[in-house]
Amino acid sequence: MQPYTKVLTKSKHGLVTGTLRGMADYYNLNLAGLQFVFLIAAFFGVGIILYVVLCISIPSYKDRAALLKERQNQSLTR
Repeated sequence: MQPYTKVLTKSKHGLVTGTLRGMADYYNLNLAGLQFVFLIAAFFGVGIILYVVLCISIPSYKDRAALLKERQNQSLTR
């Protein structure tokens, strides 16, 4: 069984909060494309709400080590 090497967290190198960069890194997406999608969605009012929800729900980068350790412990118990 392979240990987890990725968890979804905000990036420490993000422009505002690191939310979109963290999502792009985790899902292997193009950052510029993801930002463009959120910009277009912001014009319809959905993007801003979704961005705020993601900012609140995605853990910070400083919690990354603890999350990786927790995932590895879960995979060992299964």
